[in-house]
Amino acid sequence: MPTLPELLRQLGFISQEAALLALFITATIILLIRDWRASILALLGQYIVAGLILSRLVRPDIAAVKLMIGTFICLILFLAVRQVTIAFPVVSLPDDYDLPSRSLFVNYWRVISIKVLPALLGQDRHRGLPPTGYIFRFLAALLMMLVATTMSRTIPLSSLSFNIATAVYWLALAGLVILTLNEDPLKAGLGLFTVFTGFDLFYTTLEPSLLLTGLWGTANLLVALALSYLIIAKGATPGEEL
Repeated sequence: MPTLPELLRQLGFISQEAALLALFITATIILLIRDWRASILALLGQYIVAGLILSRLVRPDIAAVKLMIGTFICLILFLAVRQVTIAFPVVSLPDDYDLPSRSLFVNYWRVISIKVLPALLGQDRHRGLPPTGYIFRFLAALLMMLVATTMSRTIPLSSLSFNIATAVYWLALAGLVILTLNEDPLKAGLGLFTVFTGFDLFYTTLEPSLLLTGLWGTANLLVALALSYLIIAKGATPGEEL
């Protein structure tokens, strides 16, 4: 059975353009999709693609270590959210929801209008914040793609090709947008780790040291543990929704 560095080396046939497209997709999923499972899975895919890119720029064992650290981060976040969803379920129906006394269509419409539509439009029913729905977030993602492509041409990064420089700028900008538009600890944390991934792509090519890789990975794991505490604390607070 091949080891992880050997597996990354075998996947070296994937082009830089395909890797850049995958990073576009994963960060956009985190920005658009509200489902926590899809968001964490997108973050894991982001770490995998970043590991494939780094395996061509640095030693394969360093890229494998970074991929393992990213996998542990996703596992920590998954277990934290899973604990909240099991211990504090948030699925609830209106107080006057009475299936026997109402038609099935009316009951479904009330649930959709009260629960589903505000989530699709990005409206916060508790705080009355302005909506930041799918259209706004999608346009923001397109704008950040354009800005990242422009910056990689006007401000090229040393020793990095155009595609990888675009990936660095894209991850940094998309992560900041995710961090800005979300107050939920999980989504904001995913944006923070997206920024970290972009920084890691750039800095690892400058200092491909195993010691620095371990220190940076330890810092990321500590941030993931702190974020998991915030996720559980917010889920345990009455009146809050994950």
